[in-house]
Amino acid sequence: MKKVLLVCLSVMLLAACSSGEEKLFRKAQILTDKGHLEKAIQAYSSIIKKNPHHYAAYVSRGLLYEQLKAKDAEQAKKNKQLAERDYVKAISLNYQHPEIFNNLAALYIDQGRYSEAVLQLNQALLLRPDYKMALLNRAVAYSQQGKISQALTDFAEVEFLDNRFPLLYLNRGLAFFDAGYYASAAEEYSYLAQLEPENPRAYLERGRAFVKMGYFQNAMDDFQKATALREDYAMPYYYAAELLFSKGDTDQGLAYAEQAKKFAPNYAPIYEMMGDMLALESPVEATQHYLAARRLNPAQARRYQGKIRMMTTENGRKRVVASRFLNIDKK
Repeated sequence: MKKVLLVCLSVMLLAACSSGEEKLFRKAQILTDKGHLEKAIQAYSSIIKKNPHHYAAYVSRGLLYEQLKAKDAEQAKKNKQLAERDYVKAISLNYQHPEIFNNLAALYIDQGRYSEAVLQLNQALLLRPDYKMALLNRAVAYSQQGKISQALTDFAEVEFLDNRFPLLYLNRGLAFFDAGYYASAAEEYSYLAQLEPENPRAYLERGRAFVKMGYFQNAMDDFQKATALREDYAMPYYYAAELLFSKGDTDQGLAYAEQAKKFAPNYAPIYEMMGDMLALESPVEATQHYLAARRLNPAQARRYQGKIRMMTTENGRKRVVASRFLNIDKK
């Protein structure tokens, strides 16, 4: 099962450092607030053209490249490259701001470049040892590298600095979950729910931990709580669908899967799951769902193609269903 992605890590927007460009800088910030990201990028580019040493404009433009919606995977890759270029340039112009190192590290974490992220975060923490977000980001990078003891050390330092920081409990919970400590993960999500009782992510993640622990009714209660707080939140429907189907409630499982697809029509794993659900009942429909998943996520085309081939035999269809649903709490 593909893990739910880590929450986006906060980074700091730096203020303009030159009074001569303040008006244009404020315009760019207003455009950003209104959601006009491409126009804001153009405004920052104008500042940079006038003053190639304006490091804050590079940082701000880099943030926008990360947020910019891409038409396809290639464009998304290019946007991240542009963001990285801007952060690196900003550091070359002013290496005294830990926020810039943190921004670049957060981008590397998003790309799975964890060793590089740690190096940048080490620089941020040399400049500011009590930089809470950098410590949290480094903990995340360590946990993704499997260095759980180092991650827990950084998480503990974050807790010492701010024991009411919601992102601490979310990310430490995710680290425990990845390491297989599901009861500890559930406890972290419970702390998060206490701090933010209206946060549906707390219940989604605790529900996932409950599934692993075998507490299926508790898991369903949490998934339903998450959808009650945010009706269009696709992921609780996704995990509820998988759990229901695994427990023999085919119709309800498919109904939840349809809800997940409604709210996240471009999320390939939903189509793969529905293909797995339909494998025995309707291999033709299952194949259609695998084809949709392949179209949405070409990087996993070989896996989807393998499942399409398995739809041609009864034994293959049984294997697809068994491998996914018969031991859901063991995955």
